[in-house]
Amino acid sequence: MDLESAAVNPSLGAEEAASMKGYVQLKEQLLEYLVAAASLMPEGEGLCSELREKLTSNVFNLVVVGQFKRGKTYLINALMGEEILPVAVVPLTSIVTILTYGESLKARVVFNDESVLEIEPDQIQDYVTETGNPRNAKGVREVLVTYPSAYLKDGVRLIDTPGVGSIYLHNTDVAYQYLPKSDAALFLLSVDQPVSKAEVDFLADVKEYSNKIFFLLNKIDYLSDGELKESLTFTQNALREVMGEEMKIFPVSAKLALNGKLASDDALLLQSNLPGFSEVLNRFLLMEKGKVLLTSVIRNVLRLLSQTRLQWELEQKSLATPLEELQEKLSAFQTKKQEILRERQNIEILLDGEVNRFVKSVLDEDLRVFKKEILPGMEQELDEFYAAHSDLSLKELNDTLEGFVLERVRGTFNEWRSVEESKVAEAFQVICDRFMRKISEIVDELLLFSSELFSIPFEVIKVESVWSTDSDFYYKLKDEPVGLDLLTDSLTQVLPGYISSRFEKVKAYVFRVANRLIFNKRKQHMLETIDMQAGRMRADFLRRLTRGKHAFRRQILERIDATMEGISLAIEKGMDARTRGEREAALQGKLLSEKMEHLEKLRHQLAGMEKMVHRM
Repeated sequence: MDLESAAVNPSLGAEEAASMKGYVQLKEQLLEYLVAAASLMPEGEGLCSELREKLTSNVFNLVVVGQFKRGKTYLINALMGEEILPVAVVPLTSIVTILTYGESLKARVVFNDESVLEIEPDQIQDYVTETGNPRNAKGVREVLVTYPSAYLKDGVRLIDTPGVGSIYLHNTDVAYQYLPKSDAALFLLSVDQPVSKAEVDFLADVKEYSNKIFFLLNKIDYLSDGELKESLTFTQNALREVMGEEMKIFPVSAKLALNGKLASDDALLLQSNLPGFSEVLNRFLLMEKGKVLLTSVIRNVLRLLSQTRLQWELEQKSLATPLEELQEKLSAFQTKKQEILRERQNIEILLDGEVNRFVKSVLDEDLRVFKKEILPGMEQELDEFYAAHSDLSLKELNDTLEGFVLERVRGTFNEWRSVEESKVAEAFQVICDRFMRKISEIVDELLLFSSELFSIPFEVIKVESVWSTDSDFYYKLKDEPVGLDLLTDSLTQVLPGYISSRFEKVKAYVFRVANRLIFNKRKQHMLETIDMQAGRMRADFLRRLTRGKHAFRRQILERIDATMEGISLAIEKGMDARTRGEREAALQGKLLSEKMEHLEKLRHQLAGMEKMVHRM
């Protein structure tokens, strides 16, 4: 969030506004330090570029969840201060809507086939509501909305999910799909209905995925003070049973807050209690997201500076070390280097093994269980659908069953894929983090060996990995022919048009046989389509995992290689300068001293910034 946004946001107090200003200033200063570090250490330009990208595009998913008709969409509109998303008196939202920062209000529809459609903001309801898009007949995956809100600054994404527990079961499924993607959740309850079993069950799942849950009790304008106190007590007790501890609840009126912002009525806004919650949310986004991000980037730069300084000191030390002694040290380093190269080979083998084990033990098992679980239900649905449409002509029946099968397979796999893709990405990230820690240990071992070899002080700086997986897993369902011999024409059409009435029974029998034959073939078609789509999905996940593994392996091995090369080059440059005479060695030593002076100044600036971040 920037200072300008904080200034126009009435929910921010002076202390929060000052904190926001401080955060933005530190972030901008840190970006300048990254530029300075890259120019001072050209060999570290790649890492500095990664850190700049992480600093400017870090994403934080703030997911709004809860039972239907609790006022989730009203709350989002109130936070934005504008009627962006549609609201109504019936269970409404059926598609996930994602709000991100943009200079103006715009909307895009992303379909299951990956196509994208730009729409006017007032057309959003045609794609996200049960009225405009019943049972998601239009095949919408999500709707993306950009808006210039303070809450959406610095990579925050506000995600509106369908309500759970309504008669629209697919809405509950969609809501569950986004739980693995949440960094924090706004769990909305309301005073007009007690906490339901559906909410309790859903909360138990939200708890598993979200690091932080904010509980809001909406529609407080419906109750008197005494009734509100009673509702709060009841809700507190229900939450304690699920969470195992006392949870803070924010009583609010999203409707009053929205009306207050639209009318610029501060009294109405204050009455809504939303400003109090907004301050807590702003502080969380600043402290939990911003502070951790700044600290991570700072320590990564400090580590790079420490490593670079050691290499320069090695070069400087080699300028003053007798050549014979220098050769001995270089030989010792080469021996250590061979040891590191053997560890490097082991890392490659172990990484391949880890990913292969994950595919077999998790991905393949998940697909097997998924297929086993969905088959009985889909067969029953097909039976019921056939029973309701068995009186159609044979061609109509064939076409209708075909459409039903493809729609159900597509919908079922889309729902499962959305959850599985997050699971796969998260598991792959865990694997990468573990190997990144191992690589860091190897690099530190090499640096410490070199520092001890030349009696140079060296501080090991532990950092978090800046690697992040590409979690944008997806697959495309291609409606390709399945090669089945299907009856596409009514068999009754081959019978003579002048057939006499005494053959009507024969005609009816032939129709029933053909009718059942079409159904059986379509059921077989469904089973084959499920197997085909499972295979396609596995192949796509495997392709993405392989691509991610290769990219990660290249990065971590380059890190080892760059460290070994940097140390070797530093010693060799010192030796080369020595062989070209004392004057050349003196000039090189002076240049190194000047570079280290600049490096030390940058290091002190970053160390000071790290202390400032800790005081935020």
